[in-house]
Amino acid sequence: MAPTRRSSLPLAPPATMQPLTAEEVAHDLSPPVEEDEEQSTKPSLPNLTSRKHESMSIEQVYLTSKQSTRLNHWRNNAYATGLVEPTWYDEVHRQQNDGGDDNNEANGPNRRCCADVGDPEMDPTCGCLVISGYVCGMFNAGRVGNMAILKESHVMVDEFTHNDEDEEGEPTGKLVTRKVSKRKIDLVVGPYWPFLLFVTCPLILGVSLWTAVVAVFVPNYNMIVVIVWSLMTFGLCFSLFSVSCRDPGLLPKYKLIPSDTEQGQTGSRTSWMWNDRSQSYVPRGAYYDSDCAVVVEDFDHTCPWTGTAIGKKNLFAFHCFIGFIFSCLIMDIILLTSASII
Repeated sequence: MAPTRRSSLPLAPPATMQPLTAEEVAHDLSPPVEEDEEQSTKPSLPNLTSRKHESMSIEQVYLTSKQSTRLNHWRNNAYATGLVEPTWYDEVHRQQNDGGDDNNEANGPNRRCCADVGDPEMDPTCGCLVISGYVCGMFNAGRVGNMAILKESHVMVDEFTHNDEDEEGEPTGKLVTRKVSKRKIDLVVGPYWPFLLFVTCPLILGVSLWTAVVAVFVPNYNMIVVIVWSLMTFGLCFSLFSVSCRDPGLLPKYKLIPSDTEQGQTGSRTSWMWNDRSQSYVPRGAYYDSDCAVVVEDFDHTCPWTGTAIGKKNLFAFHCFIGFIFSCLIMDIILLTSASII
């Protein structure tokens, strides 16, 4: 028997992830086919696909390519977000063309601006998304879900990865650490920022200014009253800023359950579950907020008065805001009542 000769062909390089094409998206969204049917239809698939694309108009090709871009942005986003438009310009364009009807999206139904305002299932973010599209697009603000990024930076962090191969190409399975650059969101506002700007802030500033003119900064004013009132009003405004303009606890996208070394204090591996709407694994206590279209750690609720979601990173500031707003309201009522009696 002749000795077996080893092939001298070079090994193929490891496959790298490439963005999805329009054909792959169409094939991915197509219904499954049985095995015997697949064998019989496999030779004719290229012809059917080519015929389909040959019959597509330029507008259909553009829409297919745009849908592919949206899916790539959704699946490869650094954060666990829903299926939304990549930019605010695209959001405005979508509202102008189809009225924002996205019943089939992971973001939830009924996002047309005013066409279904009488529908009991109407999503209240509809008008806010339109305003965000125009205003945030004008200032070239970033987007994560339905939230507008006002300021972000890049920081170097440690990333833990498994070194699958050594110098000879043999798998090792060792856990190695490397420095990578990641985005850090410094200032971000929620989808209800117009309500915050045009309702909450005018109410707070209006009542505070009225109290200051009528009962605080008056002739022969009491310095202690001025100091206490000023500190409480400043605390109210600062706590509102900390709630509305800070990261509520946006969860990064996890395509795999992180190891114990990576997750730190986020819980055990058994507490992680897959979330279809964000295409990510999420730990216990993290939920997908359909208003903000993001996954928030330790999600509590979405507050229109502060314009954003309340979660792990702004829950304490929210409690402070509630305490300050009741304390300032009681103090303003007492000062205004005393000033009217005098």
